[in-house]
Amino acid sequence: MTIVLIVLIIAVLFVGLPVAFAVGLVSGAWIIWINHFPLLTVAQRIYFSVNSFPLVALPLFVIIGFLAERTGALPDMVRWLQMLLGHVRGGMAYINVLSSMLLAGISGTATADIASLGRLEIQMMRRAGYSLSYSASLTAASSMLGPIIPPSVVMIVYALSVGNVSISGLFLAGLVPGFLMAAGMAVMCWFKARGEPGIEVVTRPKAGELLHQTFRVVPILILPIIIVGGATSGVFTVTESAAVGVIYVLLVGLFGGRLKAADLYESVIYSAKISSVAGMLLAAGDLLSYIFSINMVTNALAEFMTQVAGGPIVFLLVTGGILVVIGMFMDAMPIIVALAPLLAPIAARYGIPDFQFAMVFLISSLVGLVTPPVGMVLFITSSVGKLPVEKLSVAILPFVLWMLAVVVIMAVAPQVTTFVPRLLGY
Repeated sequence: MTIVLIVLIIAVLFVGLPVAFAVGLVSGAWIIWINHFPLLTVAQRIYFSVNSFPLVALPLFVIIGFLAERTGALPDMVRWLQMLLGHVRGGMAYINVLSSMLLAGISGTATADIASLGRLEIQMMRRAGYSLSYSASLTAASSMLGPIIPPSVVMIVYALSVGNVSISGLFLAGLVPGFLMAAGMAVMCWFKARGEPGIEVVTRPKAGELLHQTFRVVPILILPIIIVGGATSGVFTVTESAAVGVIYVLLVGLFGGRLKAADLYESVIYSAKISSVAGMLLAAGDLLSYIFSINMVTNALAEFMTQVAGGPIVFLLVTGGILVVIGMFMDAMPIIVALAPLLAPIAARYGIPDFQFAMVFLISSLVGLVTPPVGMVLFITSSVGKLPVEKLSVAILPFVLWMLAVVVIMAVAPQVTTFVPRLLGY
């Protein structure tokens, strides 16, 4: 019967209905007419799935990223990094990676990185002598640090979907994989710079100019410390840290004379559009998870995976591989709300730490953002950089392979994801 349910959802998706509506309508109808529960059950499941204080953090993080971009602080940050590293051979490529790491601590999404800094990063690398394909591929790949280095929107959605995972702990679990991924990209940039004779550097700035620019970017550099530090230290909850972050960005923008009242209004409207999608997906995913629960699908799948996968490492690798393939055709958010509640209990039966499985699940799902045929980041970068998707897909392949290597490392070595959370008591 479960196969029939999945086939119905896929059929409705092919008709053209959005994922949230397809999953929600089919699951709701299934609960009422197949499982014979009253309509009130569907309404209650939807209400309680989104009646969550941590969920409020989602629109707040989106507002933070929007306002930070409107303040002009992000281009200032790139110019500051250019002053620090522009005189180093390959410095423009390093700046691309570092700016994505810093922006990851503000926005929490890959698309925000591309939309905010993509064009600037590509132009900067082109002026330094890099090819368009390499500039665009590195920009797309480094944007993947956004949802991995905290704060992360997908981590919040994962925690809410699974229900028993600490959001702050997930933030900490993403630190080492995020820095590991960034380090690998930086190493590839180093080899590229050594193999390209035409790479140019800029003149080292005067001390006074560097000091002046440093003072300009200090406020925006403090923001990730407030958000991540406040949430993981226990000073704030995740939602409270996001709210404090919004107030901080507002104060920085208003006192700097760069924000207007219209910017705040636009940020709220933009955030509502983005967050409503996540809310609808969570509600629809909860209905689907409820069907799996009452029909004992998790138990049946657990027995099947035990026979097929064997040990925990094989289970993680098989799961990661399946998620990478699914991610090529579906966005990460619906994958999380549909499959995380189903697979997380199975991982627990294998004795896999929650944070290890969460990071393997999330990064495997996110790889699809930079792979054809429907990779959102791939298409946005192609548009921003004016490079055909076909060429970009080939150029980004080394970076995709490194992302997959990080997934394998996490599957084999749980300490990569569990060391920092355990060190801080999670």
